Amino acid sequence: MCIKYLENILNKKTIQPPQPLTNITHTEVLTILRSEMGENCKIYLSDKEYKTTILSELKRFLRQDDTDKYTYISEYLDCDDFSYRLHGQLSIPEWSSLVFGILWADTGTGGHAVNIFMDSNDDIWIVEPQNDKIFPIPDGWKPWVIMI
Repeated sequence: MCIKYLENILNKKTIQPPQPLTNITHTEVLTILRSEMGENCKIYLSDKEYKTTILSELKRFLRQDDTDKYTYISEYLDCDDFSYRLHGQLSIPEWSSLVFGILWADTGTGGHAVNIFMDSNDDIWIVEPQNDKIFPIPDGWKPWVIMI
């Protein structure tokens, strides 16, 4: 049993840290998110300082992550579960300091949970964890809550 556990640890693929990294404060992140999401969106930031990177580094991470390989199951493995899983996958050294979190929004057809990312140009991106698509927040979406 112990040998199998050690083999699993040693065989895990290592994801290289994102490059380049730039520092950004809690206040700067909050100001940018507030200007993009409006006053009605609740924003929870857990750290005093964050890092940003270029969008291609997040895409590199997503290519190595397999969250999008899971099969959607209503109520059991649905949008919130996908977004929590992807957020958790980024909770590893070097990646966990990025401005990356979970966004709940009214999409016009109902509530939906996705991930949110801010790059080093201070651009805000939505990441659909079910298929790894990355896009700006669509017109008509009304963000409720962001947790980073």
